[in-house]
Amino acid sequence: MAEINTDQLADDLSQITRIQRVSGNEGNVVEWFKARFEKLGIPYKHSGRNLLAWRGTGKRRLLLNTHTDTVPPNKGYTREPWDGAREQGRVHGLGSSDAGGCLIGMLHTLATAKFDESQCTLMFAPTCDEEVQGEGFEIFRSEIPEFEACITGEPTDCNVCVAERGMFKLDMKTTGKSAHAARPWQGVNAIYLAARDILKVEELYEGFTERDDLLGRTTLAVTMVNGGVARNVVPSEVKWVIDGRTIPQLDNAETIKRVKAAISQHSCVEKEKARFGVWVRSASDPLVQCACKAGNSDKTQAFGGVSDAWWNDNAQGLIIGPGKPELSHAANEYLEEKELARGYEIYRKTAELFLEA
Repeated sequence: MAEINTDQLADDLSQITRIQRVSGNEGNVVEWFKARFEKLGIPYKHSGRNLLAWRGTGKRRLLLNTHTDTVPPNKGYTREPWDGAREQGRVHGLGSSDAGGCLIGMLHTLATAKFDESQCTLMFAPTCDEEVQGEGFEIFRSEIPEFEACITGEPTDCNVCVAERGMFKLDMKTTGKSAHAARPWQGVNAIYLAARDILKVEELYEGFTERDDLLGRTTLAVTMVNGGVARNVVPSEVKWVIDGRTIPQLDNAETIKRVKAAISQHSCVEKEKARFGVWVRSASDPLVQCACKAGNSDKTQAFGGVSDAWWNDNAQGLIIGPGKPELSHAANEYLEEKELARGYEIYRKTAELFLEA
């Protein structure tokens, strides 16, 4: 397979960044990857909005997985979200870093990595719906042959990550009694009730004493509040959302239990969604050691978000990719071209080291 240079990598990233691929709308980027696989002569499988491509026929299998979808653009953008412009050594646009750089790095790793194809198989699965619960890797995994190890692509500044916190969301409802705003004593203001319970959630979070050396602490954040029907009506109902990120010492189930115990009888959990649990791998695993060698660093850390690594429940695994984590979901997202090239090199070297071991 031919070597790839930074200009080629950046041009491919620019191309896919111009494709609008907000969750649920990944069809066009799927077609882009299919065309590229066909041009490279790489076999692939297409299922829903997911793809699996591979090289080799061996029983030792390494999977590369990252997501094709993005969040919608936020209102802070001052440039076209999907312009894909290459300017001053950067590729600009929504999804360029999260996780476009991972997608392009993994694509070219599949095409260029050197290994014994009679003994090993290198697979690449660009999958949908990571940003939302849906029909992505969590569903498609059952259609992928069993693998010994999986590299999950997320922007980590090319740091090797071996753990991530769990995550849950609680849709809350606080109930009061409506009245005319001129006679508030005739009602029970649901906003006041919700505010008191929201502050109880803050107090609960600040009181958590459990800590994990790698993952830190469990966190709670109220992220949305919605209530009221008119300017002159005391509201009878307020809905709000709690986002929780958890550690092994204070996991999803126990944290939710504490939230329910802390709030008043006026509030209740309408919907509980715990999509991701705590995910941890050993820094001594062969895959992790290969990635550390490829990146010239023996340090490992935790990933600050959540990822589809959670659905890799048995195999060796790690999370790594080019891009600054703080640019994920931020306005005016971009990826440095030199970091794109660095990510590709780490992916390729990790795959070669692991498959030749």
